[in-house]
Amino acid sequence: MMDDQVESSQVETVKSKELDTESTANKSMASGLSGDTSCTASTPNISSYFNQAVEDDPFGSIVTESTKERSTSAPAHPAPAAPSVGESKEQSSIFNSELSNQTSPIVHDLSETVSDVSPAETNRMFDAWIPTETTRRFLVQALATGGKFHLPPDKVLKPRLAMADTQADPVYQETFKLRGEVESQKKQALNLNNVEQNMSGLQQLIKAECWRSALDLTVILLTNMNQGLQPVGNSMESVISESSMKVWAVRVSLLTKLRMYSIAEAECQQFSHMDSPELHFEFHHQLYPGRNGMVPFSLRLLYACLPQFLGRHNESLDRLFYIREQVTKILHNLQSGGCEDGGATVISEASRTASLSLWRQRELQVLYTLASGLTDMREFRLATKMYEEILVKDADNACFTYSTLARVCLLMGALKCAEKYFKLSTDACKDEELKAGLALLHSGYLNVCSGNYGQAPALFAKAATHPLLTTLAKNNAAASMLYSEQVKTATLVLEELIMSDPSKYLQDTIVTNLCSFYELEVNAALVKKHRLLFLVNQHKGNGFNINCLKV
Repeated sequence: MMDDQVESSQVETVKSKELDTESTANKSMASGLSGDTSCTASTPNISSYFNQAVEDDPFGSIVTESTKERSTSAPAHPAPAAPSVGESKEQSSIFNSELSNQTSPIVHDLSETVSDVSPAETNRMFDAWIPTETTRRFLVQALATGGKFHLPPDKVLKPRLAMADTQADPVYQETFKLRGEVESQKKQALNLNNVEQNMSGLQQLIKAECWRSALDLTVILLTNMNQGLQPVGNSMESVISESSMKVWAVRVSLLTKLRMYSIAEAECQQFSHMDSPELHFEFHHQLYPGRNGMVPFSLRLLYACLPQFLGRHNESLDRLFYIREQVTKILHNLQSGGCEDGGATVISEASRTASLSLWRQRELQVLYTLASGLTDMREFRLATKMYEEILVKDADNACFTYSTLARVCLLMGALKCAEKYFKLSTDACKDEELKAGLALLHSGYLNVCSGNYGQAPALFAKAATHPLLTTLAKNNAAASMLYSEQVKTATLVLEELIMSDPSKYLQDTIVTNLCSFYELEVNAALVKKHRLLFLVNQHKGNGFNINCLKV
């Protein structure tokens, strides 16, 4: 009896904390089950970097997810969303499911669009960029002098690693500390010792979610390119190349994934706002004849996002609006009959069609990222306008964009407005089974925000029957049970979800919520966290965020 009273008291404490204007519950409402950049996917699609060229730069998903991982401020009017338990920044969104992969604007398949386009044309449209006027003048001089042009010393890039320390696996270390070698050796993750130290090995590590080992490998690869911590041999110079920029792009993405934002920004700042003449193929025209651009588009987008991870939202918005302006110019050039950079290059109609498709998708990436950033800044009306613009440009994802708009309304405490957008979301859904699931999910959100906590878990549980909604709905069902003091039942829901497929469901948000539930129990919280730690050690790569376990 005493235990029940203590548990009830703990639940009330957490409930009152979450109804606060800075509640984690409300933070989650700005994200959601759509293509908006506030909703995390379980695993980033970084490995797509190594696929064929038709797959666009891979880091759009990393950018999107990293943006999604940030906390979203709650509205002044307490209108709690489906609650997320605990106060860890890393679990800012409980809407964590593979559905986000289905709705991100970067996932559209370009293979059919570029099937009739030559490799050279494919390279052109993927690499294209419009340099600033100052950089353009340098490139003109470089082309005119036939490779004899040299940049002023203060314009020469000398990229170096800001950090080259070997990245230890904290989950493995903690497991070894608690259980010794027998338990810790159950980890079967790849490391530097069992992959080739080249791009193929990097691809293997990324596919296995061994982010820390992959980061270590980028140190080796960049050092071999004379871009490590210190110059190699007698040469003080290093050559910027397509290969080195690929490795830098992977590295910055990994640093962001591992939340090493300051290091990522320090390394990006060496590249002169991604606009140095050396970052254009035209500057190296003898090595790359006929090509332009060089920096992967997703790296430009990630560079623009980095300041907001460090709390400098306005600076990030400035960079994002600049990218949007450039993308708009490229689309205008293509629609006016020219090539991407506005030059005199003649391109085929098939190439133009493919390039327009690509750059429209990139435009959507920027818009989704801007909308998320504005939501983070509590500029809800501006964010709403941005999502309304997305609705016009991305009609195929209207179902999910409307759902995101509804969550923005909930952040503002505008329940009637949210209800309207939720209805538009289900009406726009063409899949009848998914439509039914979304209707249940939306009803659950509205019930929680209206204070009908007892009805929400059942609605979320019914929505979980749809494969695309399982993770999201069950996580919300468990979290919403907190309001009706069903901590033990909520714990069981998440435990059963994880044990049904540990490799799939050991996600940051789910693990953080489960550990928060454990802390509300009177007994054995630490023992249960350790049991979860051992499970993570056994099933996940070395990129898992140990802070989620709260040990």
